[in-house]
Amino acid sequence: MDKKHRSKQQIGVLGGTFDPVHQGHLGLARETLEKFGLDRVLFMPAFRSPHKPRTPPAPPAHRLEMLRLALQNDPALEVSTIEIQKETLSYTIDTLNFIKLQFPECELSLILGRDNLTDLDSWKDSRKIMECCHVLVGSRPGVEASSVEEAVLGLFGGDSPYTPGEPENGALEFRHRTTERRLVIHQITPRDISSSIIRDRIAGGKPVGNLLPPEVEIYIMGNHLYQA
Repeated sequence: MDKKHRSKQQIGVLGGTFDPVHQGHLGLARETLEKFGLDRVLFMPAFRSPHKPRTPPAPPAHRLEMLRLALQNDPALEVSTIEIQKETLSYTIDTLNFIKLQFPECELSLILGRDNLTDLDSWKDSRKIMECCHVLVGSRPGVEASSVEEAVLGLFGGDSPYTPGEPENGALEFRHRTTERRLVIHQITPRDISSSIIRDRIAGGKPVGNLLPPEVEIYIMGNHLYQA
């Protein structure tokens, strides 16, 4: 269904520490938005992630500003300060519930990279996450369909809430047993980038090439972030 004739706004949510935001994050967001016809993607920087208990190297104000610079020319990609403003551990279920209150008529999709899928069942209230929103997982081409299906059906020690659907255009689709919410594994352009690699390169005085948006690289150097 095209955007004009949909009753609900389609909002994607992409969480992370974004320390710093890089081309891998942007590519995942843009490809997912286009492929699934989302109206917008909210980048949700965590104040502190429960999966990364250490305090992020860059303070929240810097991480927010880098995101704003990276997204300033793309109106469909937005920064949300929900988790930063709470100044506490950031849990995805709390954020999704808050967005639902803000936009009661929206349909939510949680955007993940393939590496987040295997421990999704360990997240706080993960069953509720799967009930309340679609899960769109960007995966590199060439990943075996059997291994992906094993990962999805093996959630919660084999008590997965999902059943297999029909593969379509190279994507693997699963449906939630009770809510019919989708979990889709789709192929994205592979980008071997991580924030930790970028921080290490900057600390070592090495060039970061095209791993970062130019505005973000200028901001990092101007504010002496991540430098040894």
